[in-house]
Amino acid sequence: MDAISAGFSIDIVTLVLTRGIMQMMLGGLLLYLGGRELNDQSARWWAFGFLFNGISLFVFPFDFEQPWQLVVNAVNHLSLGVGSVLFLIGFWQFGRQPIKPWLLIVLLAFPITSVIAWEVLWPNARYRVLCTAVGQVLYLFVLQHVLSKPFRVEFTRIYRLLRFVVIVYIVVFVWSYASIAELLPTTARQSLDYHKVIFSVASLLFMLTLAVACLALKFASLATRDADLAMRDWLTGLLNRRGFFHAIKPSKTKKHKHSLTSLLSIDIDHFKKINDAEGHAAGDQVLQHFAKMLKCFDNDNDNRLVARMGGEEFLVILFNTSEAEALVLAEDFRHQVEQKKVTLNGQKTIDFTISIGVYQVPMQENIEQALAHVDDALYAAKRKGRNQVSLPT
Repeated sequence: MDAISAGFSIDIVTLVLTRGIMQMMLGGLLLYLGGRELNDQSARWWAFGFLFNGISLFVFPFDFEQPWQLVVNAVNHLSLGVGSVLFLIGFWQFGRQPIKPWLLIVLLAFPITSVIAWEVLWPNARYRVLCTAVGQVLYLFVLQHVLSKPFRVEFTRIYRLLRFVVIVYIVVFVWSYASIAELLPTTARQSLDYHKVIFSVASLLFMLTLAVACLALKFASLATRDADLAMRDWLTGLLNRRGFFHAIKPSKTKKHKHSLTSLLSIDIDHFKKINDAEGHAAGDQVLQHFAKMLKCFDNDNDNRLVARMGGEEFLVILFNTSEAEALVLAEDFRHQVEQKKVTLNGQKTIDFTISIGVYQVPMQENIEQALAHVDDALYAAKRKGRNQVSLPT
């Protein structure tokens, strides 16, 4: 046992301070990215998590006389707890999951209790360390659970890798502190120095992996944001033609495979006259105003898709909607548009009308055929005088 311990001899204080410096630097990098490059709150939460974790490591080696040692121990434990809470908030926010304040309070209760109970009231360094350690194990299990729910498929691989790392670290963490608690079988016990070395190296690798994962998630987020922008019409914010065809890939609409699907093809009547009479800036305002009205169809992202297919032409997909239901929705929307006026630059107001083609898609028909049929329905509405709803002739 002594030979094994000697083989693992290392300067723990130097390693701890190295971890602290590394985490401070990584925290600063994430803070820079969160404030400038990505403008994302989750990066800021992670940054402050690394900074507080670094503070806990910086004060760890100090050994003073009381009452200053009490202050050092309090900063060490509380900074560790606060850092864990900040990490969780960052992952909740990044993953678009609700923050659970009660759980954060529970996590902070462990380091607070360890300081008050085992540093002030009944001084016991062993119990103080173990109490905070229990809170850290709880934090790691919560983090592992949070990482089980990536909100986008692009982040799945990073989440899966990080979950694996967290699980491995939990095993090392519990094994290390079980020695302090004397919970390990006698045959599995090693000297405390042995545990300190393994735990310190594991902690260094864990925090480094966590930092790299956070950076990877932020850059993956930036890449997905750029990809999303390429799928969106810059003027209206609706899906563009490319985004529409991407959104209706079979893999994305497979849960609607056996449901009724109806299409609405919508065209603003005499839009060229608006551009000629009022100017293209006014035409853009009309398109933006109309897009806001169209978003009434987009109140359920799972059942409806709205896209600007080009110029003044728009398309709405209504899943789980029969032809009769689609006709009612289309007529109601046409009437709303007819009654609405657009204010240009806060002064002049203009009104406009729309024509709508409605088509229910048979199950065996592909999207190209369906689009041709709904266009026929739109042209029928125009031939009949515009400002009306029509089926294919």
